[in-house]
Amino acid sequence: MTSRALLLTLAGAVIAFIGALCGIGGGLFAVPMLHYMFKLDLRASVATGLCLVGATAYSSTLTEWWREDSTLDLMVVGPLSLGALLGAQLGFRLSKSFDERRLKGVFVVVLLIAGVRMLVSDGVPSMPVAGAAASVVEQGLVAALIGVGAGTVAPLLGIGGGLVVVPALMFAMPGLGGLAVRAASLAVACVTSARSLQLYRREGIIRASLGGPIALGALAGAVAGVHTVHLPGMSQVGQRVMGAILLLTAARFARDVARLRRGLG
Repeated sequence: MTSRALLLTLAGAVIAFIGALCGIGGGLFAVPMLHYMFKLDLRASVATGLCLVGATAYSSTLTEWWREDSTLDLMVVGPLSLGALLGAQLGFRLSKSFDERRLKGVFVVVLLIAGVRMLVSDGVPSMPVAGAAASVVEQGLVAALIGVGAGTVAPLLGIGGGLVVVPALMFAMPGLGGLAVRAASLAVACVTSARSLQLYRREGIIRASLGGPIALGALAGAVAGVHTVHLPGMSQVGQRVMGAILLLTAARFARDVARLRRGLG
């Protein structure tokens, strides 16, 4: 294995571990790394970074499924996935005419509030709260709406669905428990990443020489992340990490808004 492949494998393992811990695919970290360190253009970086996202999502979900104490709730994952696929189609259409600066400005505020709340609150209990869960129909409807929202903003803003799904589920359906929220988010990423990889593969812009090693590392890192988050107290740690990631994303969006404003000025 070359030094470059080894670096990518180790990076993939670390990113996937963090992603599995807090419920995101890891594209937020992989895309900038591929773009700035390995000099891929942005579109190729997104396409290649999806190799890591897919590997993280599938490895995490399968590991969760096989655990005796699995918190994977298919009654939430199903409508969430259908909503995300519908929202993605809507988002691609809206991306041609939407005001990116205003939308990112709104998301700076939303992500800041969500990030601060996740950092300073006691957090959602790791396991489901007895008597707190909504009815199956109610739960499915809320999950579908969250999926549509996550699927819509992903192509509009270039962010992973987990950055929307995790805080939305935690605040809208706290009775699910933090572990179930994390598992549902990664299960949805299985669907969205597979569809996205299929589309990018047709364009021929996925760099297999980079995507292969980073995905290989992600397979192992995600397994370790799932087993770690099930340890006592680690679900709350994952929530704090997610809060920090939301604040970092808000800062990135704020910088983008400032640049766009200067460009219009």
